[in-house]
Amino acid sequence: MLTVKSAEFVKSVASTEGLPTDGLAEFAFIGRSNVGKSSLMNMLFNRRNFVKTSKKPGKTVLLNYFSVNGSFYCVDLPGYGFAQRSAAEQQLWRRLIERYLTSRNELAEIFLLLDPRLPRQANDTQMMEFLDFHGIHYTPVFTKIDKLSKNELAVLKQKNPGVLTASAVTGAGRDEILQHIGNRLGITE
Repeated sequence: MLTVKSAEFVKSVASTEGLPTDGLAEFAFIGRSNVGKSSLMNMLFNRRNFVKTSKKPGKTVLLNYFSVNGSFYCVDLPGYGFAQRSAAEQQLWRRLIERYLTSRNELAEIFLLLDPRLPRQANDTQMMEFLDFHGIHYTPVFTKIDKLSKNELAVLKQKNPGVLTASAVTGAGRDEILQHIGNRLGITE
């Protein structure tokens, strides 16, 4: 299984022209604002408050690159949906994300984060349809499972076999997500 030995912030990117050119594999994390992308990444890196989190949705406005073990990147994408930003700003993010997702050859995996406590939101469905339309593979991850009862979690897993689940609070799902990344990288340790 993949072991995270180091994680370093590399840079924030506002346009596709600023993307890294070293050819390393990239694992992108996307989801609605406030679904827990940054918290999940902190859990994966085993570092508190490393990836900036906020109670206020819409804080991530750039593509934030983190080098892991010096051998691949995790990319924190801006959240979609509720964000207290102007429509013009949200449109810029949308175009940046769309360009990134449809043209980035280094993109090895997209983790689409979903809140299991809510019915599927329209913007989650739009993102899935966008990815499906462009033939872009993604892996759904249900976050915040610590907020579910054992019965609710069992039902979630029964209705969504094989889908990844995680809790940044308890660390649940960390090994499975790292194993998934390791498999994509061909790491068989």
